[in-house]
Amino acid sequence: MLACLAICPFVADDAEELGSGHYGRRYTVGTGIADDDGFAVDDSDFDVYIEKLQSPSVLQGRNRKFHVETRLQPDPATTPGRTSPARVPTTPTPSTSLRPPAAAGHVLDLPCEEANCPVDSFCTSDYESGGSRCHCNLGKADARCSKDIAIRYPKFYGYSYLTFEPLKNSYQTFQITIEFKADVEDGLLLYCGERENGRGDFLSLAIIRRRLQFRFNCGTGAAVLVTESRIQAGKWHSVSVYRNGSSGWLRLDNNTPVSGKSKGHYTKITFRSPLYLGGAPSAYWLAKVAGTNRGFRGCVQSLLINGRRVNMRPWPLGRAVSGADIGECSTGLCNDVSCANGGSCVSNRADSYLCLCPPGFRGKHCEEAFTLVVPQFNASLMSYAGLAWPMEPQHYLSFMEFHITLRPDTGDGAVLYSYDTSSKDFISLNLVGRYVEFRFDCGSGTAAIRSREPIALHEWHEVKVSRTAKNGILQVDDQRPVEGMAEGAFTQIKCNTDIFFGGIPDYDNVRRNSEVLEPFTGSIQTIILNDRTLRLHREFGTSVNVENAAHPCVHSPCVNGGSCTPRHDAFECDCPLGFDGLRCQKAITEAIEIPQFIGRSYLIYDHPNFLKRVSGSRCNIFMRFKTTADDGLLLWRGDSTMRLNSDFISLGLQDGALVFSYNLGSGTVAILVNGSFHDDRWHRVKAVREGQAGKLTIDDYGAKTGKSPGMMRQLNINGPLYVGGMKEIALHTNRQYMRGFVGCISHLTLSTDYHVSLVEDATDGKNINTCGTK
Repeated sequence: MLACLAICPFVADDAEELGSGHYGRRYTVGTGIADDDGFAVDDSDFDVYIEKLQSPSVLQGRNRKFHVETRLQPDPATTPGRTSPARVPTTPTPSTSLRPPAAAGHVLDLPCEEANCPVDSFCTSDYESGGSRCHCNLGKADARCSKDIAIRYPKFYGYSYLTFEPLKNSYQTFQITIEFKADVEDGLLLYCGERENGRGDFLSLAIIRRRLQFRFNCGTGAAVLVTESRIQAGKWHSVSVYRNGSSGWLRLDNNTPVSGKSKGHYTKITFRSPLYLGGAPSAYWLAKVAGTNRGFRGCVQSLLINGRRVNMRPWPLGRAVSGADIGECSTGLCNDVSCANGGSCVSNRADSYLCLCPPGFRGKHCEEAFTLVVPQFNASLMSYAGLAWPMEPQHYLSFMEFHITLRPDTGDGAVLYSYDTSSKDFISLNLVGRYVEFRFDCGSGTAAIRSREPIALHEWHEVKVSRTAKNGILQVDDQRPVEGMAEGAFTQIKCNTDIFFGGIPDYDNVRRNSEVLEPFTGSIQTIILNDRTLRLHREFGTSVNVENAAHPCVHSPCVNGGSCTPRHDAFECDCPLGFDGLRCQKAITEAIEIPQFIGRSYLIYDHPNFLKRVSGSRCNIFMRFKTTADDGLLLWRGDSTMRLNSDFISLGLQDGALVFSYNLGSGTVAILVNGSFHDDRWHRVKAVREGQAGKLTIDDYGAKTGKSPGMMRQLNINGPLYVGGMKEIALHTNRQYMRGFVGCISHLTLSTDYHVSLVEDATDGKNINTCGTK
C-alpha cells in the first residue's frame, strides 16, 4: 500500500459519481435522531490493527479515559426500573405565542416545541444541555437568519454542518482530500456511515487534541489512524484519507502517511447516511465512534472525493443539499481592494482575492498594459475570452465547423462554449481527463462525442469538429474520426451568446449536459470557423485575465511591416511587397518581372483599367505558369462578400487539372482540361468568355467549351482582382480552392492586348519574390 501513497489512483464503478445517492432536489434527509432505548456502542468496534501509531498502552489508556468522559446514558424515561425526574422550572414559562423569536446559534434551555426559532431556521435538540438550538438554514445568516449569504468557502462555528449526499460507489475503496484551516484543536471534519447515529459501518475524520484521526469500520472492528504531527491553528492544512478494503492510510500535508487496517474479514462499508462536513446534527451520538462530539471551527477551502472536486455551494449551484449555520470565509476580502483599468475584484480562495483584468491589462491589480498576440488561459486566474459570431445565427443553423490549434497544460477544462438563452441549444468542446469531448444539443437531445485516445499535455494538437444537422464528427490530430448523433428530431442550433474560449463568465448557468465545469489552462493558437479565421488577439469582444503564451510571435520577430503567424512552436512571417526572408529582413532591390508564389502569396489589383476587363459581357485572359503542385489558385475575381450564388470568375489547378469557372448569377459552370500541368514546365493558358459561353485552351491541347446555366449574361462583381492566391481562400471561394498557387506566373494579358506588369501594377501583395529566368 505504501508504494502508491504519493498518487494512489482511485478505482470506482463510475468516476462521474461522487456519492451513493443522486445529487438533486429528489434527495431528502431527516436530521432528527431518536434516543435509541438502551443504546450502547459495542467496545469491539475499537479493536484495531494499526501501523506507525502510538504504543498500545497509550492508545488503551486514551480509550479508557474516553469511555469515562463520553459514556452514553440511556434515557431514564424509557429505561425499565427507572423513573424520570420531572423538570421544575424556576420561573413560569411564557406561552410560545408571546415569546420573542430566539436568536440563531444560541443554546436554549427550552425544548424545540417552545423555542420559537426565527423564520428560515430550524431547531434541533442539544443533548449536552438538555435544551435546544436554533440553526440558520443553508444560505441564511445573522441572529434572525434574515440575511442571504452566498457560500463558496464554508465557515463552521462548532455547531455548524454541511450535508452532501452519501458516498457513492465507495463501498470498497475511496479517497478524500480536504483543505482546511482550524481555529481550535478539536472538531469533527467528516462523517458518513450506515446510520446517522454511528451504529454500523462508518468513516470519520476528526481533529482531536490537534492531531487528525481517521476512523473506519467495515462492520467487524474499527481502524483508528492518527497523524504524528499536529495541526496549527490559523494555518492551512491538507489532509488525505484513502481506504481499499480493510486497509487505509492518512496523510497530513506532505508528511509521511500513516497506514492501518480494520480488524475482521469484512472489507466493504455501507454508506446510507448523508456525508457530513464540519459537524453533524447527530454529533452527540457520534462521540463514541468518531472520537469527539464537537463540531469543527474554521474554514474549508476544498473537498475532493475520488479525484473530483466537490462544489460546496448550495444546490442547485453546488452539491450541498442542506446545512446549519454556515458562514462564508471570503466575506469582506475585496472591501479594500482597488483593481485598476476597469478590473473587478473577486475571491479566488477562502482568504485571497483576484483582480479580473479586462483585455490588454494584466498584473496583480491590472496595472500593466500589454499587447495580446498568442492567448494563454489559466484556470487559476479564472480566465476566458468571448467574441461574437462573425455572421448572423442563421448562417450556422444547420452546419458549423471549428478547426482549433491548442496546447493544454492540464487534462480538464472548457475550450469552447456557446448556447442559446431561450432554448436548450448549445455547443461545447472540453477536455475531460485528457480526452477531447465535443457536445451539442439541437434542442431535443445531446450528442456526446469523445476522442478515441487521450492527448498529451504541453504539446500542440489539431482539433476539428463539425456538425451537419444533428450529426457530428470529431477529429483529433491523426486519430481516426469519431462520429455521433444528437437525440430527438430537431436538426438546427441557434446560439445567441458569444462564443467563449478557454472558459466562461458564469458557470452557474451552463447547460446541464455541456460538461462545462472549469476553465481551460493552456494556449489556443488558431480558431477557424467555417473557413473564417478568427483573429483572437484582435477580435475578442470580452476577456478576463488572458495573457500571452511563451511564443516567438509575442516578441514581433517580423520586421519591415511583416506579420507573424504562429505555427505551433514556430512561426511564419507574411512579408509586404519589396521584402523577403524568414523575418522579412531582406529588401528586394531589383524589379521583379516574373513573381514567385509560395502558397500563401498573392497580388491584388483594383485599378478600373484591370477590373473592367474582367467583368461585363465578355473577357479574355492569357497567362503563363509553371508549378510542381497539383492544386492552387491562379486568378480570381468575385464579390467582396461571397454568397451562395454570387458572381465570380476563376482560373486554377484542381487535382492536376486546369479549371476555368464562372457564375453570372444563375449558376456555375466549370470548364476543365485534364493533364499533368504540375511538371515544373511553362504552360500557356487562354480563357475566353462571351456571354454565357466559355472556352479554355492550354498549350496544344484541344479547346474545351462550356456554358453557364440560366439566363444571366453579365458578370457583375465589386471585388478586386487576385492573382496567385488571396486571403482566406477557402472562405472566399466557397471551398473551390483551399490553397494558393505555388510556382511562377508571367505574361498576364487581358482583353487580348492589355499587358499587366504583375508586380509593378499591383496595389498590394504578400510573400512575393522573383522567379528568375523565363
